[in-house]
Amino acid sequence: MRAAQSALVRRVHVADPGPDAAARIQAALGQDRLSLVAVFAAPGVDFAPLIADLTDALPGTSVIGCVTAGEISGGYREGGIVAIALPASHFETETVLIPDLRALDPDTTVRDIIRKRAALTATAPHWQHEFAILLVDGLSWREDAVVAMAMHGLGQVPLFGGSSGDGTRFAATLVGYGGAAMTNVAVLTCVRTICPVKVFSLDNLTPTDRRMVVTRADPEARIVHEINAENAAFE
Repeated sequence: MRAAQSALVRRVHVADPGPDAAARIQAALGQDRLSLVAVFAAPGVDFAPLIADLTDALPGTSVIGCVTAGEISGGYREGGIVAIALPASHFETETVLIPDLRALDPDTTVRDIIRKRAALTATAPHWQHEFAILLVDGLSWREDAVVAMAMHGLGQVPLFGGSSGDGTRFAATLVGYGGAAMTNVAVLTCVRTICPVKVFSLDNLTPTDRRMVVTRADPEARIVHEINAENAAFE
């Protein structure tokens, strides 16, 4: 197990997870009060007990997470657990559970997000910076709809996140919150901080003059069948 700590963000990488993974993560994160712990676990990890044990071990801390198709910790890795913690000294968080992605309730969800942001403002009125983290069941095919809905409650707040994975099996893509591992849900965590924040992305593609036009697709399932009137995979 490897732990990295700074004055702000804490990170732990468990390369060989076992039944004691939650206890090892807790010990490596230190004794400071934590506002949020986000856990990203390989498909072979017993995810439900991990989320339950960490939630029990860290009362007063919001514990979220998901199963992955690979972890990032000093490079790309597989088979382990990465935990990232935000200390309460610099971050306040509120989390919204978005249930039943097949039957979204935009009005209720947007109200919940606005209410959570208002609670953060009341808790840390002198902290001016915000961002939000979104974890979505990767087999729900509802990422676009969830993001579009969430932005109505977030306004100009920067949002980042991703879909839960299952390696290359695509059998069950779990999201964790409240001590439970769930499917067909999303978890949105609103963060208010004293620290300046910038959300960015890295793009390893080089543009060319050749155009690629999607000519047949299933938007609801987020599947592209044809590009330039040819089989999408070969094209």
